[in-house]
Amino acid sequence: MCGFFDYKYFIENYNGEDFHGIMHVVYILICLIGIPMLIGHYMKKDQKAITRLLRFSAVFLAIEEVVKITWESYWDIVSGNGFNAGGILPLETCSLFIYCLAAAGFGKGRIRECALAWMSSIGILGGMSYIVVTNVLKWYPFFTYGAFHSLIFHFMMVFIGLLIPFSYYHRFRKVDMLYGFVPQLLLAVIVIPLDYLMDWDYMLLHHAGSVPVIEDLGKAFSAAGLPFLTTLVMLAVYFLLGSLIIRVNIHFQKNPIIVVDSRQNARLPGNTEKPAQ
Repeated sequence: MCGFFDYKYFIENYNGEDFHGIMHVVYILICLIGIPMLIGHYMKKDQKAITRLLRFSAVFLAIEEVVKITWESYWDIVSGNGFNAGGILPLETCSLFIYCLAAAGFGKGRIRECALAWMSSIGILGGMSYIVVTNVLKWYPFFTYGAFHSLIFHFMMVFIGLLIPFSYYHRFRKVDMLYGFVPQLLLAVIVIPLDYLMDWDYMLLHHAGSVPVIEDLGKAFSAAGLPFLTTLVMLAVYFLLGSLIIRVNIHFQKNPIIVVDSRQNARLPGNTEKPAQ
């Protein structure tokens, strides 16, 4: 047994049993059931309620990220491993969710549009990928703080990313394929020099660690003295997959699922106005 706040170096007799074990299956089931239920709940709300959700989530996750970094850094340092600058900073692709939540909840204009487009494209991709491959369970049992932070964070990524198009909170256009890539590029401008100078792999833009096929390509590129090709390939993958999801959002909103209220009057999801009589 281990305590809820026990750190990975001090958890005895755990060898990643929850990773692709029964608790991983439980987590996937929670996501499969909980996310549609929450989306259905918020589709009945007006846009102000969704804005309040974005703002609350932005503040909560920002505070939680600071707490998590502080907690993990403390144990890294006291255990003699030092500050994990190459793995703990909020510079991963999924870290963009925190920044985009704030921009979407509190921002206006083009900044807000870019944030909403990213969360509903690359953000969904990142969250779903993590739900399928929940790496945190390799080091932390399911019922620990280290696991809960990542499990809740990526649940929120998928839930909010899907809520935006399903609730018509944002009407998607083809230009959103570009807008959704802007946050990715802005963080990449910061990350790429650090990755190359410090031999890190934030945003997977240096070594493409654990990315099927591309990681092996990256090793070949590095051996040939062309490591920058790994960076270009990963950026292209982000853009193409993000653009594909935006196209799906556009198609869905042009071919909506009609919801019928108790009086048998049709209305679009997210539209709280009464249908014309």
